[in-house]
Amino acid sequence: MDGTRSKRRPPTELARTLVACVCSVGFLLIGCGGEARPASNYLIGAGAADITGPIVDVEFPGYSRSTHIAHGIQTRLTARAFIVGELDESRRLVLVVTDLLYASHEVRLSVVEALQAKYGDLYSLDNVVVSATHTHSAPAGYVHEGRFREPFFDAVVAGVVEAIDTAHESLSPGYILIGEEEVEGGGAQRSLPAYLQNPEAERARYEHDTDRQLTLLKFVQDDGTTSVLNWFAVHPTALTYDSKFVSGDHKGHAALEMERRLSAENSGQPLVAAFANSNCGDVTANLNLDNTGPGKNDLDSARIIGQRQLDTALSLFDSVSEPLSGRVDARITAVDMNDVEVSDAFTGAGPQKTCPAARGYSFAAGSTEDGGGNPVFVEGMLMQDPIIDQLVQDALGTKPPSEEVLACHAPKPILWTETRDPMPIGVATIGQLALVFIPGEITTMAGRRMRETVRNVLGDRSEHVVIAAYSNDHSGYITTPEEYDAQQYEGGHTVYGKWTLPAYQQEIDRVARALASDEPVTNGADPGDRRGTVKSTAIGNEFDEPPAGASFGDVVEALQASYAQGETMSVSFWTGHPDNALRDIYFEIQRRDGSEWRTVATENDWFTRAKWVQASRVFPPLDPFNPFPDPPPPLEEAFTARVIWQIRDAAEVGTYRVVFHGSERPEPGADVRLFAAESPSFEVVRAR
Repeated sequence: MDGTRSKRRPPTELARTLVACVCSVGFLLIGCGGEARPASNYLIGAGAADITGPIVDVEFPGYSRSTHIAHGIQTRLTARAFIVGELDESRRLVLVVTDLLYASHEVRLSVVEALQAKYGDLYSLDNVVVSATHTHSAPAGYVHEGRFREPFFDAVVAGVVEAIDTAHESLSPGYILIGEEEVEGGGAQRSLPAYLQNPEAERARYEHDTDRQLTLLKFVQDDGTTSVLNWFAVHPTALTYDSKFVSGDHKGHAALEMERRLSAENSGQPLVAAFANSNCGDVTANLNLDNTGPGKNDLDSARIIGQRQLDTALSLFDSVSEPLSGRVDARITAVDMNDVEVSDAFTGAGPQKTCPAARGYSFAAGSTEDGGGNPVFVEGMLMQDPIIDQLVQDALGTKPPSEEVLACHAPKPILWTETRDPMPIGVATIGQLALVFIPGEITTMAGRRMRETVRNVLGDRSEHVVIAAYSNDHSGYITTPEEYDAQQYEGGHTVYGKWTLPAYQQEIDRVARALASDEPVTNGADPGDRRGTVKSTAIGNEFDEPPAGASFGDVVEALQASYAQGETMSVSFWTGHPDNALRDIYFEIQRRDGSEWRTVATENDWFTRAKWVQASRVFPPLDPFNPFPDPPPPLEEAFTARVIWQIRDAAEVGTYRVVFHGSERPEPGADVRLFAAESPSFEVVRAR
């Protein structure tokens, strides 16, 4: 294996296989121990595949900070796909969860085109949903804006398609169990001044100021194959803007650990477990509300928040008992949110309209609880400032908004206006579960109102309602009108104005009514297609200058002879730019097993990471008056790649080594040379 992506390998290729010993008795199945099991009433399949893109010299867009640029990897990024269909194959629904900041309409278009080339009209924009966990440690470049990087886009599309292919190939009859349980200490309200603007009577209906319920689906096929999909509302910002590693953050940790544990319990057969997001717009993982906590550092905090979701998911996995029963159906459309006339039934304040998209001052301020943004701005700004406006227009080359647009967005002072394509929305049902597909970041109370809207239409078909946020595209934030008036960060990023939530409620109501009446949804807008309209930015180096007095693959620093369980091992290698060739694997931790070496960890283990550094590379500090500068140009000098392994307390003692997979481009235009290098061996000994 040379580690290139000629064939992309899913980290979890098939769902978990359990021992199947069942017989049919009426509408129930009786297991080996005599316990009653639900009858198989759905077609079920699951699959996963890698979507990792560039890992060095690419910006992370989540925090909108020019200094947040990748220089390594902490976990790989994964797409996890689930297919649910009716037994007569009349209807299917595809749900994909990706370790990305947000979904992309163009990714979904390309995925559907690839699927239709294989399966005809079986899968389409009407039944394929691609969502994101919203990890802020996923790099930019796969979306057709800003610094677009076509190899990353292609990697995401290929991975999502492969995950769906695997799910399709594994389709077989089975049943689905649903359950809900509270996650203790899984997130905190980060925008309390805005939340408290909601009516007191409405707030009194809820015990907490965030939604603490994790909703889990357990898919069980007739042969015992099991997979898991859950939703829980919390921002993946435990890894702060000081972390420069590509990572799935806490939801990535939870998914990897659940897959690892359940696979180990099942003789190594892999399981697909996805931890999706919901109405987390005002929910932070930084429990200290100052960009820290609950751990000793951000990596520890991400592990703890992930573990709390994992513990709840494992509890539900063992205890969930309510079977889903009923039809599979979906309605998905697109709405031009720039100009929606909203009726009094949804505003409670007479007819209103949404506004042409614009971001406010508080967007630039960022969420204080998650580290804040540009220091020129603070949350809660309500007045337009001509000095700030001139600085922004000079820095970005933008034009001032019209008086009409300013009035429409009031009380939000406008930072800049922007063009937004129509946004995809949708509603689906799997039995008594209703899923609401929203492209935006919807706050706690806004999500509660949205769920009520759907329940009012679907009745018994919506005993459980889940907001599947970050689905199919990204439209910014969705706050309640009351929260919007406070102009905290979330209100500043509610780009369509005060009546954004009522507009979404109105349109979701329309879609849900079409679903309930078994009619097609009408008057959908054209979401457009930006493919081919944006120039791709190169990744990697034109060539890699060899290190002075050394060769690529050489070990830079000596290892210790031994490390105790719980200690940290690190070793560095000379290498070229890692993005010269996107790799399926960058390093392996191997343990000697007799005469063989057995891989026990890679960069897809939470307790490993790797950092690439060039000695001469300098990144300038944050400049408040130049918030979006071009990144420093790449250097052709050699990198040192430092592989770091936090040895687990329960790691087996024995002899280990590190195998590093690197690349170099020897001269401009030349093919990339791939290589593997080995470290000297070292011992892992019992903790002292």
